[in-house]
Amino acid sequence: MSFSTMTGTERVLTVLHHQEPDRIPTFEWDIDVGVIKAMTGQESVEGFVEAMDHDAVITRPDYSKTPLGDNLYRNEWGVVIQKSPEHHDMPIHAQAPIKTWEDFERWQMPAADAPGRFETLKRYIQRFKGKKAIFIQTRDVFAHPRDLLGYEQFLVDCLQRPDLVRAIVDKTVEHSIRVVQIAAELGAEVVMTGDDIADKRSTLISPRVWENLFLPAFRRFVAGIHDAGLMYWKHSDGNLMKVMDGIVEAGIDGIDPVDPLAGMDLATFKQRWGSRVAIKGNVDCAYLLVTGSEEQVVKRVRECIRIAGLGGGYALSSSNTIHSGVRPELYRAMLRTLREDGVYPLKI
Repeated sequence: MSFSTMTGTERVLTVLHHQEPDRIPTFEWDIDVGVIKAMTGQESVEGFVEAMDHDAVITRPDYSKTPLGDNLYRNEWGVVIQKSPEHHDMPIHAQAPIKTWEDFERWQMPAADAPGRFETLKRYIQRFKGKKAIFIQTRDVFAHPRDLLGYEQFLVDCLQRPDLVRAIVDKTVEHSIRVVQIAAELGAEVVMTGDDIADKRSTLISPRVWENLFLPAFRRFVAGIHDAGLMYWKHSDGNLMKVMDGIVEAGIDGIDPVDPLAGMDLATFKQRWGSRVAIKGNVDCAYLLVTGSEEQVVKRVRECIRIAGLGGGYALSSSNTIHSGVRPELYRAMLRTLREDGVYPLKI
């Protein structure tokens, strides 16, 4: 084990400024409660973060849920959700709340400053401030219109009713910016968004539609984060190569997870964008951390350190989340190898 001279907060912020900390930091976008229990004997995210010595903790605003029966509930946005055995429940897109302009005009967006909205964030700040980087997770420009219109209809509307999509994007981005402002006032330090805009092949919409319909609001969102004094780590699964230049030029501070199964090559990212954005990832969690061997995990962690660690600006993590299929012993091997080989100056 290495002797640490920095706090997790200092480590993450150093990486976001493209410098070398004392060691490569690690944290996860999401962690399955079953894995937490298997590894720690309890179900607390806070306890897991401390036990695994993560360098950051991530939380969302607290939104209420209205039970509907049959494992369904309606969230504050009016979206009907199916509970999932995984941590992320799934919207029922056939019951999306906005189908017409009239629906949009009647639709009421949740108040960003509603009572109780930031109770979890306040708890995390009280426990971790100054020790671990405090992330607030919200949405940027893609996920809200997708869920409010229903996935299939949303993709059609990007071409047939772009004005409606743009109106939803503009309205919901204002909510996200206000969430960021309040979180900054409370003591958060970094914003993470999880809007997935791509699959393994390419973006889910054409690069032209992304640039015309979403990128202007995305730039406004990034500017709002920076105006609030926070930094921004953008998450998206899939192959982003066709739109990555525009995302970087919008001013993001970090990118996650550089999806290896989508052909997102870590060395390419480091070479092309590593001087402008921090990179997080990319130990494969779809196969390697599920069915691999400890030796294979050690090898991959060392490869990631060798490819992306030099010069700083890198946080090692899974290639997405620590989901229910991740084997605890493989995740421990990942963390152990990082602690041993991710110390600066790097020996690999």
